[in-house]
Amino acid sequence: MDVKFINPFLQGTIEVLKKMAFVEPRPGKVYIKESSLAGGDVSGIIGITGDAVGTLALSFSEACICDICSRMLGESYTEVCQDIFDAVGEITNMISGVARTHMEKEGMAVYAAIPSVVYGKNHTINHILITPGIVIPFSTDHGPFVVDVCIKKTEAENMHLENYQVVNRKTALDAKLPEMKQNDRPDEADADIGTDKKTLLKKKLKDINAVRDDMVKQLAEKPFMEISQRQMLKKRIPFLDAQIKRLKLDISAVDVLSRITEDDLDHPKLVRHYQHYEDKKRKPC
Repeated sequence: MDVKFINPFLQGTIEVLKKMAFVEPRPGKVYIKESSLAGGDVSGIIGITGDAVGTLALSFSEACICDICSRMLGESYTEVCQDIFDAVGEITNMISGVARTHMEKEGMAVYAAIPSVVYGKNHTINHILITPGIVIPFSTDHGPFVVDVCIKKTEAENMHLENYQVVNRKTALDAKLPEMKQNDRPDEADADIGTDKKTLLKKKLKDINAVRDDMVKQLAEKPFMEISQRQMLKKRIPFLDAQIKRLKLDISAVDVLSRITEDDLDHPKLVRHYQHYEDKKRKPC
């Protein structure tokens, strides 16, 4: 782990929470992580690749993330729920984005995967690198959280081997469906699962769009709204835009996956690029 990667994530964390949640996070003394135990109750994890490879994880105590989300979303949260899980994913993504922007200023091309969220007491985080991560602890008025970074510069000879390799691996079926065996061919049950998920995603997208439209309407129709409330609404709209964009991508992904057959997984077809012509002599015009 190169210590020069600490500052981008430190700056990204402070910048995002100040702007999005009006929270002043106070950084503590940086230390090396000695175990896989997470530093909080809710964690957002995102992979980094490109000129640098590794993982970023943010772990919040329950009281801390409830306060942050209450400030971001303008609602009162006293316990974790799906809204908080979504917010943790977006916060992780935004902090990663700010950090990557700082890294790009140093001439590095860095990319991020889709964040995932883990919740539970004493859950663990295992980084993709063998080297130990570095933890930046933060405190707030409503509890602590930590930024857990494990990232290193990618060696030129390993750029394609490690970071961009695609493995044709089947996804295990949901453990909640014991009646379906892993070797079963896709049937109507699979289609129903995909349809149900797509329906839920579309409903959530509709709800978030309605909330966003209501905020825009309030800003347009209430010119004498209190400044603090107007500022909060303006801060929430970009956050909702990010959620809307992500939901649209999820819906598209579910739609594509629902069309994939078992034969497609076992015998993937590689489509040649349109510029890869066969080695033939051109016919005279």
